[in-house]
Amino acid sequence: SRRLSIAESDSAEIGCLVVDPDYRRQHKGDAMLSYLERVALHNEITDLFALSTRTMQWFLERGFDEVSFKDLPPDRRNQYDYHRKPKIYRKRLKTDRDVDFEEVFWNGNQQADLAAAATGRAQT
Repeated sequence: SRRLSIAESDSAEIGCLVVDPDYRRQHKGDAMLSYLERVALHNEITDLFALSTRTMQWFLERGFDEVSFKDLPPDRRNQYDYHRKPKIYRKRLKTDRDVDFEEVFWNGNQQADLAAAATGRAQT
């Protein structure tokens, strides 16, 4: 599932990005992220936020930087859940061309994963 919440005129938050376990390692999350980035760019969003307690490395690998609470838009700071203490990530969006480049990169990795899996199956 996916949700993009526009917080201010130039920022938005990915509220939920979940891939069913049956579809993991097929880069479905990457495809959803690319889609959300394109929606954000179409709406003139420059800062895309994600708050997470579990998938920190995934966001870092996809160009997000860990930022502090003060970097959140003011309206989102008012809704921050201090009990969950999620880490805050921000990605500065530039152009559709940047999204295209990242898609090529992640699709290339998917092909490598598929080749490795096929090789592993052939050896067993």
